[in-house]
Amino acid sequence: MRLPTRRVLPPAPRPALAAIAALLAALLALAAPAGPARASDAADEADLQFQLGTERYRAGDFRNALQHFLASNRLVPNRNVTFNIARTYEQLRQYPDAFRYYVLARDGEGDPDAKRRVDESLARLAPNVAVLRVQTEPPGATVYLDRKDLGARATTPRLLGVPPGRYRVLVEKEGYEPAEAAVDAALGQERDVSLRLTPILGEVRLEGPMLGAQVRADSEAGPAACALPCALSLTPGRHTLFVTQEGFRVAEVVVEVPARGSVTVRPQPNALTGTLVASSGDVRDALVEVDGRPSGFTPAVLTAPVGRHRVRISLSGFRPVEREVEVRLNEQTRLAVSLSTLEEVSAASRAVESVEDAPASVSVISSQELREMQYPTVAEALRGTRGVYLTDDRSYTHLGFRGFARTSDYGNKVLLLVDGQPTNDNILFQSYSGFEGRTDLGDVERIEVVRGPGSVVYGTGAFFGVVNLVTRRRDAPDRVEVGASAAEYGVARARGAVQRKLGDGAGVWASVGVAKGAGRDFSFPEYAAEGGNAQGRDGFEAGTVQGRVWWRDVTVQWFLHQRKKKLPTGEYETLFNDSRTDFVDTRGFVEARFEPRLGDGLQSLTRAHANLYRFNADLPYAEADGGLASEVYRGEWAGLEQRFVYAPTGSPLRLTLGGEGQRHFRASIYGEDNAGAYLDVNRPYWVAAAYGNADLGLGRSLKLSAGARFDYFSTFGSSVNPRAALIIRPYAGGTTKLLAGKAFRAPSPYELYNEGAVQVSNTDLRPEQVYSGEVEHSHRFSQAVVGLASVYANYVTDLIVSRDAGLGDGRQTLDNSSSPALSTGAELELRRDWRDGWMVAFAYALQRTQYLDDDGERRRVPNSPAHLGSARGAVPIVRRALMAMTRLTVESPRYDRYEYPADPPQRRTEAAAVWDVVLSGEAERAGVTYALGLYNAFDWRYAAPVSSEFRQRTVVQNGRTLLVSGAVAF
Repeated sequence: MRLPTRRVLPPAPRPALAAIAALLAALLALAAPAGPARASDAADEADLQFQLGTERYRAGDFRNALQHFLASNRLVPNRNVTFNIARTYEQLRQYPDAFRYYVLARDGEGDPDAKRRVDESLARLAPNVAVLRVQTEPPGATVYLDRKDLGARATTPRLLGVPPGRYRVLVEKEGYEPAEAAVDAALGQERDVSLRLTPILGEVRLEGPMLGAQVRADSEAGPAACALPCALSLTPGRHTLFVTQEGFRVAEVVVEVPARGSVTVRPQPNALTGTLVASSGDVRDALVEVDGRPSGFTPAVLTAPVGRHRVRISLSGFRPVEREVEVRLNEQTRLAVSLSTLEEVSAASRAVESVEDAPASVSVISSQELREMQYPTVAEALRGTRGVYLTDDRSYTHLGFRGFARTSDYGNKVLLLVDGQPTNDNILFQSYSGFEGRTDLGDVERIEVVRGPGSVVYGTGAFFGVVNLVTRRRDAPDRVEVGASAAEYGVARARGAVQRKLGDGAGVWASVGVAKGAGRDFSFPEYAAEGGNAQGRDGFEAGTVQGRVWWRDVTVQWFLHQRKKKLPTGEYETLFNDSRTDFVDTRGFVEARFEPRLGDGLQSLTRAHANLYRFNADLPYAEADGGLASEVYRGEWAGLEQRFVYAPTGSPLRLTLGGEGQRHFRASIYGEDNAGAYLDVNRPYWVAAAYGNADLGLGRSLKLSAGARFDYFSTFGSSVNPRAALIIRPYAGGTTKLLAGKAFRAPSPYELYNEGAVQVSNTDLRPEQVYSGEVEHSHRFSQAVVGLASVYANYVTDLIVSRDAGLGDGRQTLDNSSSPALSTGAELELRRDWRDGWMVAFAYALQRTQYLDDDGERRRVPNSPAHLGSARGAVPIVRRALMAMTRLTVESPRYDRYEYPADPPQRRTEAAAVWDVVLSGEAERAGVTYALGLYNAFDWRYAAPVSSEFRQRTVVQNGRTLLVSGAVAF
């Protein structure tokens, strides 16, 4: 059975019409059909009280009407009755009570018309009451005013209407300390009362011999809370602590935590051991050191704790050998060693020099490899380069260098150049290495990868490394080329290029390329409630125009690229699987150079450039959240650089001096939705720099390179960044580099000025800084075979991170972290350079990145694989008509993000092994080239972490894709 509907009262009738209204109500009641039987006696009485209240209200007897409505609501609560109570209070001019009941009537109301009616009533009452907006963190606290014995007023969050005056707001929640705040309430004004509740905790102190052991509370699989000796704050009651240390069994400690008290526990170690058998071939009695401690002489059988250990075997007169071994429980680990007795790059120094002479760790991806593998993007070409790894979040592709690629950095710690001209934008300082950067690599002759700090040469952004794309050379033969290809998931591409000599010392090269792809279909369990599947929502369109014209000492180059990309991921909590979600990125520049020789050994470079950056985003949201939002970034800037290089003929000295200025005329961020503009910022800025460098050869076996650069930004001030390198050739075929330097990344306009519903701007940000040291040694076994090993450390300070703004509204702000990060690692490489179509190369990188002081959270650095490996090889099958080249890249798991304290515990992705194989060739006489290949031929399904802009914590990377290409030149 159902109760008759209780109608919401209209406004009180005017006295002249009251009798007529009462009569009409009586006639309507008589005309209404008889309703069904009442559900209960309480319902009958409640309905009677409601009818009596209605009659008294219409008669203008508001006080008796109120009594009947209150009685009806006590018997059977009803939102419509609550609304009538509020309206009756309003007629009685008891405005605070009316406000309270209107708020109660709105709670849980699902009818939009009813909500609107209540909101109109609240707005009408607002001038007659003082409004307190009481909020707590966490919510759900009971609210009292002035005294608890007067009874609770509400549960947070809640709006309270009160008479004007001074109030003491008290809040209580079980498990938390009470809190209060004094507030002055003024008539017709709303005051925010935000209180953060402090949980009631107890303390557990952990001491004892297990120094450095990781402590986890209540879950062995959870994140580490601290390392011994330490103290934990826990909720009162019984807890189980899990104490873990490499080489020891897990110690479980059950502890009863007193409220507001302290208890001390001392976990005891229980070591796990295995056997290490160390030998040194024909040489005996070599010293064996395990983790820096002498442990015996070869041959030796040693007992060692379970885990990874650094073992060093040394003997006077022999080169020491160090290895990392893993000792397993109740197993025998053998370590057998043999003791032995005692290319061109321009991006490292902006001068062409051999790789061995460059004051940095350098890799070069040659034109032959680019031709044989037909890499579709810069990022794919860099996969497998030692220390470099990729992340594709389906919006952009980001490059990671030596264990560092934070998910929220937009690749802004790597500088991407085209023939020495930076292509990072001026709003986010983002690098563009996928299809968002260019449609193809058909005009790229080689890719130079320079690891380590490069601010001494390029200023901001050259933080962990520099990638320089070297395009067509001047002396290339005249040709016209057209081609088409298909790559990845149905990406169709077409391109055309022309190069012509225009006379003595003059020529032109220009190309245009277009691409269009349907993209992939995705299934995201995070969006199961919205259907989970994104189909046909990953496509893109892109186009690139680039070229160069030169005449003797003058060169002008240009570049313009645009990509429109659909987003399948629901990024920024947009409506999932909505076809309107897209990004449009545009980046262009024009650069002019004048490079005359002014005399014996004196070279001048005058460089002027103008740049353009555009970003447009359509972001659909529910109408309640603003509907279709759009964001537009605009960047326009120009720069001038003057550099002199003095290198007298026959002299071992090379001096470089220069200066640079940039004026960023426009750096604007604009956002609007259906309610209008929510962000409109334009902050032009300027940059000035001066730099110098000296390279000095000290005989045939020693070279010293040292320099520094001073940069001044109008947004934050100055930064000085030095670099020094000592290059030693201790023997024929051997080169050792000792490298040290510093780099910075200026806070971007996006980081400084972006403000909105989720972020508060912070204009006091300082630049991020990195201090780097590296030792690299290469050995040339023959003219074609080179081995290389390096170790490095990068110490990073002032990282720009997101924090709670402390305003009580949940918004975040960017700030410089007080927690430095340390990235250490080792790299190995062995390669046989291209010779008669044959090539083989192996690379491995062991890298460890960690936060040194993270306020006790013990976070893992996200998106940082500890191991990277690659193998590449090429073999001619039918001379140049058919070549086979393959590449295998492997990487260990990565931790996903941990950017906010509310984030769930970090998880790790799966390891990945990606195998690419390409068959390519050319019909030389016909000028035809072709290629057919598979990328990720294993179809290895693996994921990479993404930033907090995504509901997903990881996004699956590309599976198996087909490559087909063909071109003809004439």
